[in-house]
Amino acid sequence: MAERIAFDRTLYLPEAVEAAAAAYAEYATIEVTPSADAVVAAISVDGDDVQTVVHAFCNHVLYETLTRRHQAALDEGA
Repeated sequence: MAERIAFDRTLYLPEAVEAAAAAYAEYATIEVTPSADAVVAAISVDGDDVQTVVHAFCNHVLYETLTRRHQAALDEGA
């Protein structure tokens, strides 16, 4: 069964969720579905360490969002 996580668009960038899904493709099957107010990631992991992969994926989404927002702020200031 897939673990579903909704990333609110007011906090997370949709492209950050997509980038994290690509980064974790080796460890899990991740289906990303955007909606008007959230981006939902359905994560399926083979093995016993599902929560570790899910938590690491969520951290990567946060990292990607922060990095992209920081770069956008730098680009605006240039």
